[in-house]
Amino acid sequence: MSLSAPEHGEAGTPFTAEVTVAAAGGTVPAGELALDLPEGWTAAPAGHPVPALRDGGSRSFAFEVTPRTGERPENRLRAALSGEDWRAGAVALVTVEVAPPCPVPQDGLTLVAWDPLSGGSVPDASGQGRDAAVEGTAAYEPAGPTGSALLLDGGTYLRTAPTTLGFLRAATFAAEVRVDRADGYRRLFDWQPSGNDGSDGVLIDLTPSNEVRFIGSGTGVTTSAVLPTGRFVDLVITMSAAGRLTVYLDGRQAATAQVSDAGINGCAHRELRFGADQDGGQRLVGALDRAAIIAGHLSAAEVGDWQTRAFG
Repeated sequence: MSLSAPEHGEAGTPFTAEVTVAAAGGTVPAGELALDLPEGWTAAPAGHPVPALRDGGSRSFAFEVTPRTGERPENRLRAALSGEDWRAGAVALVTVEVAPPCPVPQDGLTLVAWDPLSGGSVPDASGQGRDAAVEGTAAYEPAGPTGSALLLDGGTYLRTAPTTLGFLRAATFAAEVRVDRADGYRRLFDWQPSGNDGSDGVLIDLTPSNEVRFIGSGTGVTTSAVLPTGRFVDLVITMSAAGRLTVYLDGRQAATAQVSDAGINGCAHRELRFGADQDGGQRLVGALDRAAIIAGHLSAAEVGDWQTRAFG
C-alpha cells in the first residue's frame, strides 16, 4: 500500500491524497480505508470501502484533504486499511507553513516615516500613527538633506508610544543620518529588549568601529559596511524573505550578510526608538533627517527611491 500527497500544502487549501492498494503474492481481503490526519485537518470522504483484491490486482482511492497550521511545519499523514483482525498502513509527510503569531503587514506598506522639522514631536507621515516624541533637547540644524535635521547630542533620541510592527517576513530600514563620533555601540533603529538574541523584535546599531550590525529574525550579524563619520549618509538595510541582508550607503551596495528566514517577530508592544536602546542607553551622537521602515524588501533599483515611497 502507498500514500501519495504533495510535499507542501497551504493552510485552508485542499489537496488530493491518493492511496494505492496492491495485492502482491496473495489476496488482499476486503477492508475499510481511512486517513489518520493531524489535529484540525479534514478529509473527504471520511473513508473508502475496499473490495478484496486478487494477486496482481490494485486499486487507487482519492481523498480531498484540507490542512491546517500547527505547532510544527512537518505533518505526518497515515493511511490505514483495516479488516476484522488485520491492518496495513502507509505514511506521507506534508509541510505546511506555520502561521505567524500576529498579522503580516501588506507588502510594501510603510510602517513609519519620520521627517524631523521642529519642536518636540515628529509626526508619522506613513499614516500608521507612530508619531515620535523627542526625548531630551529638541534642537535642529539646516545641514540635513531636507534642510532640517534633529541634532542627537548624546541625550536626545526619538521614541514612540508602545506599538506593534506586525510579523515582518521581509523589511527595509532607511535613514539619512550623520554620525559624529565612533565610541562604543550606538543604536540606530531599536525595537527589541536589551540582550535579546533577535527572536523578539529587531535592532540596527553601530559597533565601536562604526560597522552596521543587525539583530533580528533570530540572528545577530555584524556586516562589513562601515558608516563614515562627520557627514550625512543615506543608509538603507534590506532583509529579504530568505534572510538575505543588504546594506547600502548612499545608494551603493556596501555589504551583504545572512540571517535566518524566520522573519522579524514584531508582535509585541514596545516603544520604537531611534538613537537609543529600550533602556535609554547606547545613544547616538550626530543628527537625523528622514527615517522610515517599510514592510517589504526593496530591490537595488528601488533603494534610491525610498524617500518617495515613504513620504510621497
